[in-house]
Amino acid sequence: MTTTDLIEAIRADIKQGLREELLAELQPEIQRQLRSNIFDLKEAAEYLKVSTQTVQRLIKGDGLPYFRQRKQLFFRQIALDGWIAKQEQKGDTP
Repeated sequence: MTTTDLIEAIRADIKQGLREELLAELQPEIQRQLRSNIFDLKEAAEYLKVSTQTVQRLIKGDGLPYFRQRKQLFFRQIALDGWIAKQEQKGDTP
């Protein structure tokens, strides 16, 4: 192993360590911001790239997560992302 190879290996290790450390530090803030990102029905449909009627159908049939406030439907982005991940695992598409 040459000196240049050793330096590159050390640099790669430091870079990976820093990346993991930064991600661990930022992850709680990322999660907090995702939890605070709330969509109404139209925004959720746009996010999922489907119609509002399809969103309503997905709520009834596939358990799309939502909550009601003053008779309006709202969706947390993090919950939608989790639902999408489950659909991917099952091999389904919205």
